[in-house]
Amino acid sequence: MADQKSPIGVIDSGVGGLTTLAQLSTLLPGESIIYCGDNHNAPYGNRSGEEIVELTKKMLAYLAERDVKMVAVACNTISSTFDTPGLAGYQDEYGFPVLSIIRAAAEDIVSLRYTRVGVIATAFTIASGCYGKLINELDPKIEVFGEPSEKLAALIEQGDLHSPAIDAEVGKHVTNLMSAHPDVKDIVLGCTHYPIVEGIFKSKAPHVAFLNPAQSQARAVRVQLSDAGLLYHGQHSAVGTLEINTSGDKPVYDTVISELGITRDWTLNQIDFSAPR
Repeated sequence: MADQKSPIGVIDSGVGGLTTLAQLSTLLPGESIIYCGDNHNAPYGNRSGEEIVELTKKMLAYLAERDVKMVAVACNTISSTFDTPGLAGYQDEYGFPVLSIIRAAAEDIVSLRYTRVGVIATAFTIASGCYGKLINELDPKIEVFGEPSEKLAALIEQGDLHSPAIDAEVGKHVTNLMSAHPDVKDIVLGCTHYPIVEGIFKSKAPHVAFLNPAQSQARAVRVQLSDAGLLYHGQHSAVGTLEINTSGDKPVYDTVISELGITRDWTLNQIDFSAPR
């Protein structure tokens, strides 16, 4: 049975969810976190919904065995499958709350009273229309415009965060969105990988405000844990553990963790989420 001392789980298709881990680490320094990045099967954005659900369930099953008290789904692509048959009973099946990063971002967008919002994300997330659906459930007057990228998450996964290829890909999609909707002043970085290179986005459109959904998700985690009586209330100086698990290569984690300025001590393990348990 999970309690206040139980860890928070974070899942992502790869290193992108480290943006959520970074926000959680700062906002909730006493909480222990177990991160699962399925780099071996990344990127998820070019996969089918059925494949994404199957891979997601393997990470959720692993975290259920680790007795987490909540899972933050840091991957926008995974979050956009929450209406897919097969994940309908995920919360009851695994016994812990599962928090969508898209829903958290949508709630912040509405509270900030945006009127016209751009979203740059994976092809799957944009095709799902999930951002528009969730935002318009809360405020039907907000206009949402999507721009898909099939390459950017995969380029970031390679770890060369200042490569000409990333610069060109970001420039292309910012230009596409702003050319079609020049009056948009707010853009959601709708793939958790994208805030890792937020500086490049800002250089392409310095007059635009870029929303990092990882910040929204970290705040939502804190609220939900508090409401459930599961927020850790240990010693004020206590620092939780950070355990990072990947199904792929390890070196890219060092690169991204350094880029994000995560200073808390962490451990890194290579595991197979598909292995029988």
